[in-house]
Order: sequence, then C-alpha cells, then structure tokens
Amino acid sequence: MNKFISIVKSSVFKRLIIVLLLLILFIFISAISYVSAVSNNIANGVFRLHVIANSDSPEDQNLKYIVRDKLLQYMNSYLSNTSTKEDAIKIANEHLDEFKQVAINTIKEQGYSYNVNVKVGNFEFPTKTYGDISLPAGFYDA
Repeated sequence: MNKFISIVKSSVFKRLIIVLLLLILFIFISAISYVSAVSNNIANGVFRLHVIANSDSPEDQNLKYIVRDKLLQYMNSYLSNTSTKEDAIKIANEHLDEFKQVAINTIKEQGYSYNVNVKVGNFEFPTKTYGDISLPAGFYDA
C-alpha cells in the first residue's frame, strides 16, 4: 500500500496523468471538429426531397411515404444522370409542375384531396438514417 501511495505522489505519475488528460481532451476536440466538417460537407453536397404530411396521423404519415416513393421514382428518371447538386436543383426547378402533378395524382389515387405545394429551397431537417447512410440534422437544399 505504501508503495502505491508513493507512486501516486511521484512527479512522473502526475505528469503521466496530465499527459493522458490532455490526450483525451485533444481526441474529444478532434472528434467534434471532424463531425462538424463532415456535416458541413454533406449539407453542401446533398439535394434532398422533403415531403411534409398533412398531419401526424398514421394515415397521413403513410400517405406521405407513398407520395415520397412515387416522387423519387419519377424524379430519378430526370436526376439519375446528374453529377452535381447544382444540376439537380436546376432540373428540379424546370420540372416543379410535373412533380406537383405526380404528388396530386398519387394523393387522389389513395382517396385523398389534399392541396400540394412544391418548391425548391433551403429547409431544416432532423437527423435521418437511410439504411447505412445517416444525415445529420441541419439545413439542406431540398
């Protein structure tokens, strides 16, 4: 026991503890910086589809996913060959009326008659995971 106490009181041990604490602090700050940089790169390189349901009811949430899937299928025919976000935004702006019509038709097919608004802009998103890809919360062009 006395040997343990003498080791703890030694200046070498104190230096080691200080170095370990500084290393932990460095790793923590580096991790935060990395996550921030990755989040910014993702937000700057992604054009997202944002479908908002009429309400939080299970029926409206289910309808939202049906509309989303139909829009993705339709939009992919135009956007599958784009290589930049800017190209995708340009093409989306050129076909807004068509995207709106797809959404309206899908809603009608499901027995609803909700109004539809379609626009391109910068919107806030929560953290979302799509299979192996996780997109952090933040503002995205959509």
